[in-house]
Parts: sequence; C-alpha cells; structure tokens
Amino acid sequence: MKLKEEIRKIAEYQNSQLPKPEKRSEIALDAIVEKALAAQKNNTLDFSKLIHIRIKQADKLRKIKLYEPFSPEALFCVYLKRILDRKYHPKYPNRNEFMHSLFDVTNALKDMGDYTIFRFDFEDFFNSVSSIYVYYKYLSSCPVERWELDLLKDFAEKTQYAFAGLNTSNILCEIAAKEFDTLLLQKITQRGAIYYRRYIDDGIIIFNQHIEKQECESLICEAINDTFFDINYKTTKQCKTKINASKTKYIAKRDMVTTGNQYCFDFLGYLFVLENEPRKNKTIFHYGLTESKRVKYQDRINRIVKEYAESSPRNLELLRHQIKAFSSRTVYQVTRYKTVIWKSKGLISNYCELSPRINQLTYETEYFLKNTVKEAFAHCGLSIPYFLKGDTEKSIYNLYCNLRKNRTLLFVELIGIDRNTLEKMCKQIGVDTTGVITYEKLVREYLIRVKVGH
Repeated sequence: MKLKEEIRKIAEYQNSQLPKPEKRSEIALDAIVEKALAAQKNNTLDFSKLIHIRIKQADKLRKIKLYEPFSPEALFCVYLKRILDRKYHPKYPNRNEFMHSLFDVTNALKDMGDYTIFRFDFEDFFNSVSSIYVYYKYLSSCPVERWELDLLKDFAEKTQYAFAGLNTSNILCEIAAKEFDTLLLQKITQRGAIYYRRYIDDGIIIFNQHIEKQECESLICEAINDTFFDINYKTTKQCKTKINASKTKYIAKRDMVTTGNQYCFDFLGYLFVLENEPRKNKTIFHYGLTESKRVKYQDRINRIVKEYAESSPRNLELLRHQIKAFSSRTVYQVTRYKTVIWKSKGLISNYCELSPRINQLTYETEYFLKNTVKEAFAHCGLSIPYFLKGDTEKSIYNLYCNLRKNRTLLFVELIGIDRNTLEKMCKQIGVDTTGVITYEKLVREYLIRVKVGH
C-alpha cells in the first residue's frame, strides 16, 4: 500500500471514531494528510512532542502520553505500529481464552495432592520498557525499507519509553515480552509447571508440586534480567522492568493444610477463593469478582440512575432500556475496511466464566449481582420503578438472573433483533429512525443512547 493511501486510511479511521460534531470534513482530511507527508519528507517530524494527560479509571489515576490528534506525529505513530504488526505478527492474548483455560486448571487442582500458585505483576510495565533498548535488541534488523527503519529509530530515541497511550507501546512491549515468556517457560517447565499465562503485565504460574516463594520470584527475575537487561545492549535509557511486590500472590496447598486458612488470588478481574477440605484433603473453590470490579460496575449503574434523577423531565423509558442493556450481554457487528468484526460488551460478557459456576460464587459477588441495580436507586434516594418490582429470579433487569441464563441482546439482523424490532426500540428512547439509515447505524445510535457505547 502506498504511503499516502495508508496515511489517509489512518486519518479516516481516527475521524470515524469522533462524535459527529467533531468530525473533520473531506477537505480538512486532505490537508491533514498532506501536512503529515510533508513533515516526513522534510524530516520535520518531532516524536518528542508528547502531550501528558491524566485519566481516571475507577479509583486509579493513570498517566498517559500521546500526540495532538491528527498531527503528523500521531498519524506516523500509527503507521509505525502497522509496520511492526505486519513484520512481527504479534499474537495478542485473548482474555476469555486465558480465563477459560485457567478455570479448567483450577477444576483439576481440587483433587491434586500438592500444588503451588504464583501470581505476579510487572510494575508500571509500559512506562518501564525502554523503546531505545527494544529498537537495538529486536528491531534494528527489521526487514523494512531504509527510511522506515530510520523512522523507527528516530521514534524510539525521541520517545525513550513505551509510554502508555502511544499506539506503538503494546507491540513494543509484546515483542520483548515474547522472549520473556520463552525464557520463563524453559525455567519453570523443568520444575513442574502445568500452567503459565501472561496477559500484558499480569502473569500466573501453577506448579504440580511445592515450590518455595523465593524460588518462584528468582525464576521470574532471571527471565526479566535476560530479557530487559541484556548486557550486550547498553542504551542511553535502560529498562526499569521489575515485579510489583505489592501484587505478588503465593499460595501453596501444604500451607492451607497446615494453617486451615482461606486463601485467595485474582486474575484479570476474577477472584479465586481457596480453602482445604480436611476430611477429603480436597480444595474447595469459590469464584467471584474482585472488589475493584464490583465498585467499577456499581459506579457505572449509579451514574446512569443519577443522570435520570437529575434530568428534567425524567425519561423512565430510556432508563428502562439502559438498565436492561447494563444487565445483559450485548453482541453486535461493526465493519472495518470491509471486514466484519464481532463485538461483545457488558459485565456478563467480560465475566462469562462465572455463569456455569453460579452456585460457587463468593457471598460478596452474589449479593452484588442480585442487588446492584436496586442499590443504585437507594444511592440516589429514589423509589424502585415498576419494572424492577417483579420476581428477581426471572427479571431481565437483574445481573444474577441474566448471568445464570447468559441472556444476550444480539444486534445481528439475520439471527438476532430484526430491523423492525430495532426501530421500535430506537423510537422508545427518542432515536430518529427516519430516512435511509442502515441497520448498523441504528445499532450504533441505540447503543450510544443506552450507555453501552459502540
């Protein structure tokens, strides 16, 4: 693909993600593309022109860095990511596949005589990986055109680290972390590891025997040193990668047998609670959501109900649709460059492994799933509306009920909600359906209106 055509596609995609009032015109996009190409040709790209932003996610304040939207640097940052994607074909982890395999392993653990679980986390992972180091160790021999390699080098030297927020950061970290995975697997397989997964900066190892905590930490630190601190690649900015000691979790079955205590660990938002059953020497598992995830989703429904309470006039029908969408798994399709992509959203989708284990939930998770919507009304000092007063065990507005039944809002015209039904749903919440509007456009407008997003 020619450079101009690819930069144009990048600009068009970024434009497509903007709200309608903020979208650039075709003429404006032409000027943006020409400016970017001129900057590259005249060597005036300045990848050090990073904007520092703080964003709040749940109860955390994250620092990210990015480029001015539609700037030449922003467009070429995406271009460099695409180059690396094409040359290295990184296999980004599938969260649901990871969790499915982990639940399968924990199911086997309950009958094992001995085992060790070690959960670890990289501290400030993206910001700790030196882009200059990654360039010299992994990218300097990348089979691309000379000017593209020079651009990669300039980008690495100017950015210095794979900062969170940059389009390239994920792949730069994954290229290095792939070697980490290989080295660590070689070490732990010899010691009886039956399970290892790393999802970006979160990792977990399960051994079929007892391994001391100090040895677990030593194995990981050795792999970190070999990957991120190779003495053959001394650069002006070295990596800072290390284990986050505060998030390390060590569980050995023999400790449970000895102490009789309950142990727990979390992974990707799921909570695993373990205790030993003395009479049969088996492990009993309970599953749930971590406290931070429960708070995150409670805050989300609280905001929806609060917005309803503060609106004038109050739109109860819109609120009903919003709560139904919040409480369900939402599946729809989007088209990107003639490719159809399936998307699935919502708590039930994100934590689908709890569905077949509905009778093994922790008390806190079960209470949350059954009561979170009603508690949002109590939080705002509102009485419960008519559609929440029925049988909770059968309600389509209840997370617990919908998780148990894996209830789905399927916005796929031929096999799910048809166009006529979708138009009725849109009209009920004030979405204009007049004119020639595609099914996908109606889905987009509906999902944005009910706070699912698109």
